Amino acid sequence: MRHRLTTALTAAALLGALTACQAVQDASNAADKTSICLEALRLANFTPSTQNLEQTAADAKKTSEDLTGLAERAADTTLRDAINGMAEQVQSLSVPNLDPTSVTSWAQQKLNAFNTLAQACA
Repeated sequence: MRHRLTTALTAAALLGALTACQAVQDASNAADKTSICLEALRLANFTPSTQNLEQTAADAKKTSEDLTGLAERAADTTLRDAINGMAEQVQSLSVPNLDPTSVTSWAQQKLNAFNTLAQACA
């Protein structure tokens, strides 16, 4: 009888420890997702400049690479896909052909990608 009680208490303690570990892991994942989302949303605010095309091209490339790096860190598939979508959108900016029409079209598509990212972060 005493052996069963000891076994039951040990099992309960292990279950409690596993539950606590899972809670810590969940909190850690939430913190990671939050930090990734904050950085991704900051990067998603990329705005092209028609004044300096070379700088805009360099900034678009760097922003896209940074977003791709964040996507690789994201454990959540929906978030990873949303960040990659934003990276692709930033990268798709055709810098040599920046004109008001192309920038307007690109900005609308970027807004759609931003909304997808914001929803994945919610």
